[in-house]
Amino acid sequence: MNDATPQNLPAGPAEDAAWRMAEHWPELVAAITDQAIESVDALLRGLELLVQRGKLTPAECQVLTMPAQRLKHCGMHAQQIIRFQSGRVRQSHEKIDLAFVVESVLQERRDELALQGITVRRKFRLAELLIDPTLGYSLAQAMLDWSVRLGGHIDLQLERTADPPRARLRMKIRTDAAPSQADVFMDNIQWLLLRQIAATDGGIELQRAVAPDGVELTAWFKRVLTPEPSADPGHDRADGAPSTVFKTVSGAYVLVCSASPDTRLRALGIVKQLGVSADGVASAAQTLAAMRDRSVQLLILDEDNPPADIAQLRHDLAALHPDLAVLRLVVPRARARDPKDGDTAVMAEKMKVPVDALEQSLGSAVMFTLSNVI
Repeated sequence: MNDATPQNLPAGPAEDAAWRMAEHWPELVAAITDQAIESVDALLRGLELLVQRGKLTPAECQVLTMPAQRLKHCGMHAQQIIRFQSGRVRQSHEKIDLAFVVESVLQERRDELALQGITVRRKFRLAELLIDPTLGYSLAQAMLDWSVRLGGHIDLQLERTADPPRARLRMKIRTDAAPSQADVFMDNIQWLLLRQIAATDGGIELQRAVAPDGVELTAWFKRVLTPEPSADPGHDRADGAPSTVFKTVSGAYVLVCSASPDTRLRALGIVKQLGVSADGVASAAQTLAAMRDRSVQLLILDEDNPPADIAQLRHDLAALHPDLAVLRLVVPRARARDPKDGDTAVMAEKMKVPVDALEQSLGSAVMFTLSNVI
């Protein structure tokens, strides 16, 4: 019997066109978001050039940069939704320390939060979960993105419940005035991303609520692990070795290119602790030779101590490897320009790590970058 019955086919030309469009909608959305992000990047580079030439003051640049950055973040969130929804996510449920994941996100974004005048207080208890590490990292980032638009004071609390066994991550945004119901319960791009992450994992429940003194966003994790008998479940998490949060990228290969042996060794030590294969190179020739031998997912390029032939390296990368992700190591904060006098567009980029902040920021930056290219 032929399955192509009238009940299984579109009723007419209009319905047939809509049916075909529905098939191509993910590709259309992906193309639109890619073009939007590329256009915003070009705009930010133009603003940087105008500031450098004295055609635009830093204050005027900041006014133009803020809405451009919001548009770029919107496009990046849309890209994540598409990636999760299409199933292009390698699920690998591992034992992770959720407090370490959230703290990594806060450390990565501490400068950004400080520039926005946002304060964060946290109280973390030990909470080990079975979750895909990349997914957990993306969830923490998305929860923060959802929260910062509502207020400047955030209280973070991570704890366990016994009956039923759950882990609860709560973000309470304290506000001076009563928040608008429309702002809290609007299905904006940040909330859609959160819902997609929770649906992709399957073991996360999300709640948003209005409290008398602010707004609460809560994530409940079902796959919480029972602590070892010797462990104290109520004890605050102590700083220690990283958990397995970054080990899902163990199949990736990273190159660290720097003229400074010390920087190469520091960066390689951090990257290899994530479970990522990595090698150090000191020139364009060495970089391209390594890339001929195997596939490279990320290049960490030291622009504070660049190789002598960095111009040739940039030319060859643009010509031969235009899609390669590049994470730049930039001048230490102590030598960087003051934010009030500097370029806000450049400072807001996520693909930069100050050389004097490798231990604090490089691991999470590598994780974020690889999670978007693998």
